[in-house]
Amino acid sequence: MDTIFVNFKENKFQTKKILPKNNFNFCDRWYTFNFEDLNNKSSKVNLQFWYKDYTSAERRELRIKSDFRSVKKSYIRRHKKQIISIDFFEKYGIYRSTYEAFEKCKVIYIIDNSESKRGKINIYEVIKFSSYSMGE
Repeated sequence: MDTIFVNFKENKFQTKKILPKNNFNFCDRWYTFNFEDLNNKSSKVNLQFWYKDYTSAERRELRIKSDFRSVKKSYIRRHKKQIISIDFFEKYGIYRSTYEAFEKCKVIYIIDNSESKRGKINIYEVIKFSSYSMGE
């Protein structure tokens, strides 16, 4: 799939942090999914998705900003086969979901259900980061 949508519902396992705009007028958001490491229950693993004004240095040079849209729920329904949620991460584990599922994906969007208003939901183009160690 070229595009994957990650369903986000804020709770104790799914957290969001919005940083204030900096001197360059850039705004960052961090969406974090918290898990227990299946191999070591005492250690926590997280998967973060970052929304930044630019997803890469290359896109900053080209002045291509990260996509943000407020879409109707019908748009979300049309893309339901491309939507994954915390259940997906728990089912396939942090390794498979991070390194295999997103491997061929060109664009990742967060569906921020905590910001839905008047039948519209905000979606943000994000980049991913995982605290999972590959044991190298």
